[in-house]
Amino acid sequence: MRRPLFLFFIGLVLGEAAAIFLNRIGFFVMALFLLIFMIFCFIFYRKVRREQSLFFIYEVLCWFFFLMGGIAFFRASYFNEIDRILSKKTLTGTLIGQVEYVRQNAEGEYQITVRENSFVVNENHLKDRIKKNLKKCSISSIKSNLRQTKKLPGKCRLVKIPVSKEKIYPGDFITCTGKLKAIEEQTNPGQFNTKIYYYSVGIRYQFFGENLTKKRESPLSLHRIAGSVREKIDAIYRHILSDTEYALLKAIFLGDKTDLSKEQKHLYEENGMAHLLAVSGLHVSIVGGILFRFLRKKGRSYAFSCMVGSGILFFYAIMTGFGNSVFRAAVMFFCFLLAQYFGAEYDMISSMSLAGILMLLEHPWRLLESGCVISFASIFSIGMILPIAKELLEKRSQNRLIAGEFPAESPGKKIIRQAFFANIVISMSITPLLLRFFYQWSPYSILLNLFVIPAMSPLLISAVLGGLLGFFSYVAAFLGCIPAVVLLRTFEMIFRLVKQIPGAVIVTGCPPWWEILFLYLIEISFFFLWYYRQKGFSVIFCLFLIAGRCFFTVPALKITMLDVGQGECIFIKMPTGESMLIDGGSTSKKNIAEYTLVPALKYYGTDHLDYVIITHTDEDHISGIRELFEQNYPIKHIVLPDTKAMNSSNAIQKAGKKKGYSFLKISRTDQLNFGAIHLRCLHPQKGWEAEDTNSGSLVLYLTYDKFTMLFTGDLNGEQESLLEPDRGEESMPSVNILKVAHHGSKNSTTKSFLEEFQPQKAIISAGKNNLYGHPHKETIKKLQKNGADIYGTLWGGAIIIESDGQKYKINYFKRG
Repeated sequence: MRRPLFLFFIGLVLGEAAAIFLNRIGFFVMALFLLIFMIFCFIFYRKVRREQSLFFIYEVLCWFFFLMGGIAFFRASYFNEIDRILSKKTLTGTLIGQVEYVRQNAEGEYQITVRENSFVVNENHLKDRIKKNLKKCSISSIKSNLRQTKKLPGKCRLVKIPVSKEKIYPGDFITCTGKLKAIEEQTNPGQFNTKIYYYSVGIRYQFFGENLTKKRESPLSLHRIAGSVREKIDAIYRHILSDTEYALLKAIFLGDKTDLSKEQKHLYEENGMAHLLAVSGLHVSIVGGILFRFLRKKGRSYAFSCMVGSGILFFYAIMTGFGNSVFRAAVMFFCFLLAQYFGAEYDMISSMSLAGILMLLEHPWRLLESGCVISFASIFSIGMILPIAKELLEKRSQNRLIAGEFPAESPGKKIIRQAFFANIVISMSITPLLLRFFYQWSPYSILLNLFVIPAMSPLLISAVLGGLLGFFSYVAAFLGCIPAVVLLRTFEMIFRLVKQIPGAVIVTGCPPWWEILFLYLIEISFFFLWYYRQKGFSVIFCLFLIAGRCFFTVPALKITMLDVGQGECIFIKMPTGESMLIDGGSTSKKNIAEYTLVPALKYYGTDHLDYVIITHTDEDHISGIRELFEQNYPIKHIVLPDTKAMNSSNAIQKAGKKKGYSFLKISRTDQLNFGAIHLRCLHPQKGWEAEDTNSGSLVLYLTYDKFTMLFTGDLNGEQESLLEPDRGEESMPSVNILKVAHHGSKNSTTKSFLEEFQPQKAIISAGKNNLYGHPHKETIKKLQKNGADIYGTLWGGAIIIESDGQKYKINYFKRG
């Protein structure tokens, strides 16, 4: 068998995937079933030839890697005593460890990765914990487990540490006092999954430091030298370049995006060029490959060229933090150098498989990390799919030449045609994954890559040259960086022009895995129909598949209460296609529009909002909406309560009108209609006047056939009696779901109100350990006594409701 490593890699991947989607018992039952199946096959075919015997050996090894994959993931997911405590509360104490990687952000703070960690719990914190008496943990167990120094099984990320005069370098041993926390989990749809990302690089904990002390410096080490060189090159770039070019070159060459502006990030992301802003396999192949080829052209031996090339590559990988893509590319490049040295044939798929096996055995969570998955998918498409596609292209071209249909090409046209074809094949291979992880597609990225990828070689050579010359002269460094600056400015100019073209960014939403497989089926079908020249049939076939996909999907009403900490934000996607936001703010989280609201909208395939309803103007309901205004996010209508307090001088109206948004005011009896869905305003009366903004909160009653839901804003208990229908108004049945007013405050959700509406379910938006004690125990008791099932963002993250008008289901957001 030509590529046994690839089979072993697949076995490892399937083993880890089974461990992720099955529990321990389910995984081992599957492993046992596979083992029995293999034994049965071996007994049945016991009189076999030598080649078949070899096949059985490979089969056994694949099963062994399957078992290793599952066990490795279970070990990596092990929940120890420290993890159990951190899942409930933070720990205060002292962290002791060795610095692996350090950088400074734009705010003048250290971001440090520490390994070989030990943690000592603060005595005062320990006494406080004993007084509170942790549930499921005895006082004696707390004392015995926390008074001693605990080794942390994994790396720790230190943040919020002011840069001191005493320099910190990789390899140094440090002590730091502060708060130890678990890595935050994903609680909202579309939100960046920090847990998977940090677990994939071995970071299990986060430490918010206060006082950092260097315990001792490490002896001269490669990590320390790499850190010093990195800091020097950073200083050189800062001195000779403008802020814009400095931030970009620092991200592209040094792998540090802390100084990039939001505008720069969005420009590259929206054009599908975000891969340029991270050190990846492209950088590794350019840095290592150019040096190796240069030494060979100068007549150096294979041994010398391989040693120098691999040494420089390893140094560069350490300098940039040894990310997942760098690790993969470094292993593959070392395999390439070994093949060159021994005169063997280099196989990209086998080297990729070896890299994958090493990476997944070290940190199994890499299987879920988006960058890692896309990186391996790209290499697989280049090494496996592209050669097959090129062979089919050549056969098709030869057939056309025989028929006299294909005119003779110049070498230049042929190169461009082949490059364009390769780009299409690679894009088709990874686009479904990009949709799954990033919820948007840049169709012009295929053309942009034709220019950008070749330009990266001179750009990186210029960056390296400028950085090295800066050790001797800033003038020489500036001259060396001129090509890089010219290319970066050219990139920016082209990206801005492309961004103005209609359809530059298509927000698709997050397709489920079965739709990803469906997309691949369409691509494969279209490719083979193209090969057999069935153009018309190809188009009809694809349209038929797409129409079938749309036909079998019944649009449902989707309501999502996002987890914004201490605040409130509800997103509604109508079956008719309209999108709506009811409030959007927080007092415990910053930049919620960038990190929570907009990602959630993209997740649901929304690139604009038809309605933004502001129930009242408290900060915990509008801070994110104000951020949307600043971003010029497309909003058709902004709906406000028609009260005297909500006049034209109101701050939110001023901010919105400056951006050209249109405002609509509603009051009791007004109604918004979306096909079979009706959103009726129950409060306030027109011209409502009160000093308390909460009393004037918009209250909306949603009906969709048999499904009903009540949105109450921050309404006080005193005004809840005003929601009852007046004479002549249609009476309201009991509601299926109640959005509990004022985050579960004890001053809202009165007994008489609950008896009037009789909610089956109640949802509450509040932050963990908030200062107000929301939701209040009295409110919880009243809801439980009334028979309502209670869901809260502080307990399970975002709450998702779906209804077809007849039935409904409610669940917490499933992380994945």
